[in-house]
Amino acid sequence: MFRALRRLLVKKFGGVKRFLFFVTCVAIILYCLHSIFAGGSRQIWDVQGNTLNMSVDNGCGVECPPDHFSFYVRTGEKNTVKPTICFQGKIVLSPDVNAKSSGRGLNIALIDGKQFQVKEVKQFDTYVHDNDLIRYLKKGIPDDWIVIIATFDEAASGLRTDARKWLKLYGSSLIDGMAFRDSFVMVGQRGLLEGHAIEYINKRDKSEDYAAVLEKAGCFAMPLGPLGSLQVALPEMLQGKAIALGEALPHCGRSSQCPKGTVSVGTFTGFENAKPPYICVNGRIIMSENLNKGGRGFNVVTLSSQSLQPVTLMHADTYTSDSTDLELYLEALVNGDIVIAVVADDGAKKLSNSARDLLNTFGSGFIQNLRFRDVWYFVGQKGMEGFTTMEEISYAGYDGGWPKQLKGAFCVPRKLSGRKIIPDPEFFRFDERREFCKKFDGYPEFCDPAYVDDKLKTVGVADKVLQGHAIFDTPLIIVPGLNHNALVRTLETTLMQPGIKQNNVIIMWDEKFPEHAELAKLFGFKNASLPSSTKYMEQMGHALKESVNIFPSADHFIVVEEELLLAPDFLSFLAQCFSTLNSDPTLLAVSSWNFNGFEKTSGNRGIVYRVEEFPGMGFLVKKKAMAALTDSFPQCCTNRAWHGWKFEGEGHFEILMPDVSRVFRQPFHGIGQEEVFMTDLFLRPRTTSLEQPSPLQDLSSLMEREYEMYLNNLIAGCTVFPTANLGQCISGVEPPPDLSTEKHCLAIYFEQASSLDFVRLGEISRCFGLLSARNLRPKNLHNGMLRFWYQERHIFLVGSFTPYYKNKPAESDAVRLP
Repeated sequence: MFRALRRLLVKKFGGVKRFLFFVTCVAIILYCLHSIFAGGSRQIWDVQGNTLNMSVDNGCGVECPPDHFSFYVRTGEKNTVKPTICFQGKIVLSPDVNAKSSGRGLNIALIDGKQFQVKEVKQFDTYVHDNDLIRYLKKGIPDDWIVIIATFDEAASGLRTDARKWLKLYGSSLIDGMAFRDSFVMVGQRGLLEGHAIEYINKRDKSEDYAAVLEKAGCFAMPLGPLGSLQVALPEMLQGKAIALGEALPHCGRSSQCPKGTVSVGTFTGFENAKPPYICVNGRIIMSENLNKGGRGFNVVTLSSQSLQPVTLMHADTYTSDSTDLELYLEALVNGDIVIAVVADDGAKKLSNSARDLLNTFGSGFIQNLRFRDVWYFVGQKGMEGFTTMEEISYAGYDGGWPKQLKGAFCVPRKLSGRKIIPDPEFFRFDERREFCKKFDGYPEFCDPAYVDDKLKTVGVADKVLQGHAIFDTPLIIVPGLNHNALVRTLETTLMQPGIKQNNVIIMWDEKFPEHAELAKLFGFKNASLPSSTKYMEQMGHALKESVNIFPSADHFIVVEEELLLAPDFLSFLAQCFSTLNSDPTLLAVSSWNFNGFEKTSGNRGIVYRVEEFPGMGFLVKKKAMAALTDSFPQCCTNRAWHGWKFEGEGHFEILMPDVSRVFRQPFHGIGQEEVFMTDLFLRPRTTSLEQPSPLQDLSSLMEREYEMYLNNLIAGCTVFPTANLGQCISGVEPPPDLSTEKHCLAIYFEQASSLDFVRLGEISRCFGLLSARNLRPKNLHNGMLRFWYQERHIFLVGSFTPYYKNKPAESDAVRLP
């Protein structure tokens, strides 16, 4: 068998080697024929390094065989030298020819596929967007026409997937690889199968600003290669008998028949992914998921204004494809055409601003608000004035949760009347807050989908006495800590203060936490970045100093420390104390927090005390005191305010402090030696004002001299509490005494070894539940005396070295020294 085959090859071809040579030649010829038939005949060479005799008069310097067409194309050089395109010996674009028609992005010469003449030169700035390019590639170029493309400067940033897909329908296979400032040239043909275009790409080296220039020349025959149909890529519009009728829906969901001269129309946006959307006209559903190609995105029905019957239907899935088809469809309508549109699932992802603006001219007032997974229905008319009354929008959750379904039923007339003012949608969407919640994790309450669209708005002043008060022009400084959810609560309760002016509120944030700045913007507050700090009090020092620089003309400042919730009457309380603070030079500030403001040791919202220490937390401070704080902060205030701030060189000073706190400090756990003190201070139930503003009592008595007279009169009129009833409580054996049967204020006197002896005062304080850590001076003292509210009455703890001990009746006992 083998020998017979060998003899045959020798006889016919002169040997096996000659046979193999013959087979190879045949294969090469067949390959060439296939290339000519399927891919077009072409010859391309790289011009760089070669010299072309090219000029306006001499053409492109390229000679081609008969029935072939010459071209030369050169990309722009960086952003300085514009591109050049030459076809059939004619320069159609260069730095000297049609230069105004070229620019950044893609520069295209369009060539007639029948007469082979250059019809136009277009430039598309695809660094910014590709909307115009997509429209051009879809509808601006006839079948089989040629495009010659050259890039200039940067062409990739705004070139999205849809535009690249359409360039593939002109034969490109490299376009997906074009990136920032790459160079790209292409000779393609509408309908050319992917991979058959003449195209080249130079990638930008990371060490260079721009890719190297591409310069190509050559010859090609027509067609450039195998051509396909673009009908599958173009939208299908149904009209006439092609429109199928669906099931009946009496009156399209209305309870009664529409009047003569109108037509019943029903719209439904669908329910999640369980129920499909529909459009009903004249009692029949004519568009839905399995009817007339309805589904995700835009479902559109156009009615004749004369017959009020459907004339065309189209569907645009603007979740997966750009909205050019929708734009072209709407632009082709004539004045008077009535448009019914329903967006289901998602129609916003690739919906362009051009499409939104176009729908606006049809009477839409809500389309600008459409975002991911929102649903919307609309009945409008081309050429109508104003905004339609037949439109609604429902917003999805910021996390992509399904929106509320929308259903409408109308009687549509031949001519729609519009409103001049855009109506408020039934649902408000807080886009900035949604974007914040997408960007930052860890805000379970603020970003709860059920509340993410709640407006952040201020409240007006109801109390006419406070309207126009200086407190509302006082800078309010918020110094946040590490707890960002606590900051949200602080900002929320700040915004809720009646009369607050947002431009006077500033958030002083550590530079490590820029999200605090974005939070401030959501609330309409100012913000300022501070140098990074390792301790909160360092940040506080930076904040106070910077506040004076930002508000140089301010006479007062309100400072709010971290993790505070402001009571509804926080600003009202400070406003009522404002005049007293200004009138008394011995008062430096007004604090809104009471050390002893526990449930059992406070409760009278009208009482204000003078105390000898600075509780901090949330306070109103004079400019002079603010300057003292900033100048001596490292010496006076390295500890937290609840440990007491010391003002060296200021002499005697006092602070006004409420009985019922106007701020609530969120629970704080200390560590080490502070744990017991922090537990006692913050983890016991406290009283905080939760009611609307009410008048404070005896404000005129808070001046320095008047306060002493006021206290002496109060103490002198008090019942002296028998010391025998305190013994077991002081020793910790019995609970605090029940004073509910007493009718007057009570004074408890105790002995001291010196003015600095507070041993007995500490024991009595602990008996009543006041803050009194062992080995620490009791809080809220005034001239050594401690005053508080207990079981609906004043209690005064008066030591023997205080100026109020003189009010003790001679027959009354004092708690003796141990």
